[in-house]
Amino acid sequence: MIRFRENRIGYVREFRLLLILVLLASLADMVSTIYFMQSRGPGAEGHPAVRMFSEAYGPVFGPVLGKAVQFLTLIGVTVFLRNWAKFIFIPIIILYTWAAWYNVWGYELYHPPLVQWLEQLAI
Repeated sequence: MIRFRENRIGYVREFRLLLILVLLASLADMVSTIYFMQSRGPGAEGHPAVRMFSEAYGPVFGPVLGKAVQFLTLIGVTVFLRNWAKFIFIPIIILYTWAAWYNVWGYELYHPPLVQWLEQLAI
């Protein structure tokens, strides 16, 4: 707990650009997840927590709640592991941005047989 309290001092100022980028990528992923859940349902979601929230709370509030939990977890981890924060933020921003693209355009454009096969095995 002491480490967390010490690491949060100046955290927002130091990482403000990365925080803005991760927030924008996170919002894009959330909105695009709501978009694709309207047609494909919660079962198509790859993230287990977001899928669980969506099955419990619906295709709109579920992704909002799931993404909020993801975002708050990311903030907690990067405060605790502040020296590694840049190395955590960059891949997360890339992944959230890619996920938003995939939810809207990628699923229809790029859906190889392997992904279809894996989707059928998903529980």
